[in-house]
Amino acid sequence: MENFFDFSKLKGYELEKLIDLASSYKSGKIKDQPLKNKNIGLLFNVPSTRTRISFQTAIKHLGGEPLTYSAHELQLANKESMKDTATVMGKYLDGLVVRWYNMNDYGYGRNTLEEIAYNSNLPVINALDDKDHPCQIMADILTLKEKYGQNYKKKKVLFTWGYAERKKSPGCTHSMLTAASLLGMDLRIAHPKGFELDEQYLSFAKQTAKESGANLEFSNDLDEAIEDVDVVYAKAWGSLSLPGYEEQRYKNEIRDNWLVNHERFDRANQDAYFINPLPIIRGDEAIAEIIDGPRSLMYNTAENRLHVQKATLASIYSKEKILQKN
Repeated sequence: MENFFDFSKLKGYELEKLIDLASSYKSGKIKDQPLKNKNIGLLFNVPSTRTRISFQTAIKHLGGEPLTYSAHELQLANKESMKDTATVMGKYLDGLVVRWYNMNDYGYGRNTLEEIAYNSNLPVINALDDKDHPCQIMADILTLKEKYGQNYKKKKVLFTWGYAERKKSPGCTHSMLTAASLLGMDLRIAHPKGFELDEQYLSFAKQTAKESGANLEFSNDLDEAIEDVDVVYAKAWGSLSLPGYEEQRYKNEIRDNWLVNHERFDRANQDAYFINPLPIIRGDEAIAEIIDGPRSLMYNTAENRLHVQKATLASIYSKEKILQKN
């Protein structure tokens, strides 16, 4: 891979190989250093905990040097153009990991990633923009494979909208939809009216599912959608259509209808798991007893971020063609 913005340019087997590579890094089977003597920049315009730390650690483990910058630390804060910033970064660095979005201007984040990649002439990895969060979703799927083996594709995964005060990116939802369609998973997405996904992702997933055999379902009712599922993935995302003031008022009205509580979680299969990518505020997307309960895989997926970051970096910098079909 040259750039890694989303899954749309990958085949299903390539995505599977990436996830399996992450598993090999986790088990210690692979101990290579494809980033030896390389400097990788991390550029963020919004806060990050897991993505930032896991990439910093992964780069170190693979022999490289992570160099982290916030947008307000650079001359970008004084209105220097991204063209000039990215062009100069391309003279100093060997690659970039970028988190960039503004949910009041949907598409701005992806456009910025593309601008950075073009002007820097460096490989750019998407660390969350306004459209995708591919590294998070690979960590989630790795966690499901650890629990279910290859049978994970037959398990019913519910990806449900949840309340959050701030307007969050739909990146996780888009990436899960795309990944499920490529891998042939059984995915149900539930959200209130007004929080529909980008039509580009819906069209891609529906077409790809015909080839992979994926089962994709959509619902506007959490109480119905959660029935008999094996995994409940609760994640807030912002509306792509509602004005800000109207969205906030609407969210406040419906939040209780979309809370994963005991009553709703009991409708899932009795051994169902709960996932959230973090950060989470207890009482928003789910209640504390479920978030911190024995069936929560929240910290498992967080741990797997490290290994997925290694696999992603290795797929770009390794001399071997590790995504090549056997």
